[in-house]
Amino acid sequence: MPCPNHPEVAAGLEPCERCGGSFCPDCYVILRDAPYCATCKLEFVRDLRSGIEPDGLDYGSVGRRFAALFLDNFLSTMAAYALMIPLLLVIGAAAGVAGASDDSGASDAIAGIFVLLMYPILLGIPFVYEGWMLQAKSQTVGKMALGVKVVTPSGAPISRGQAWGRAALKIVLASCVGVTYIPALVTRERTTLHDMIAGTRVVRVHR
Repeated sequence: MPCPNHPEVAAGLEPCERCGGSFCPDCYVILRDAPYCATCKLEFVRDLRSGIEPDGLDYGSVGRRFAALFLDNFLSTMAAYALMIPLLLVIGAAAGVAGASDDSGASDAIAGIFVLLMYPILLGIPFVYEGWMLQAKSQTVGKMALGVKVVTPSGAPISRGQAWGRAALKIVLASCVGVTYIPALVTRERTTLHDMIAGTRVVRVHR
């Protein structure tokens, strides 16, 4: 469809962030990195002057986010143990056989194998769990239970790349003494570092 104000222009249109209508470059302005038509521009400015956040998102509280994080960590840890305990039993039995034959080199190699397998399990399960759940539903089990979900800054569903990228960033940054969670305590949008980098926000789900 052409621009509603200039019917002769049908190329290079941009959708207004608020009303969704498509407008040509002469009919929209960029505010906070998003295009707004003339009518919505005025509403946007009025909202700002009134102290109303134009995005209209209801951000998830820090308490909800940390409760969801606790539940997700519990679930992924239990899943990791479900894999590691049988693995430990098998490796322990193999080490016992090696010890019975006085083969200390084999025992050391078996112990090294367990260590090498332990970290991929402990890090891989949370990564796959988080990435897969966010890609499928924009929520993990913890976020479902606490009524929050992950969206883009405009409130739209996140992409597959954002889902998996956010999951990877969360694991890497959380391992740095939990530094990723510090901004959530002081920012208005309660964004963590992995939210900032991945371009995501966590909002309340109103049923």
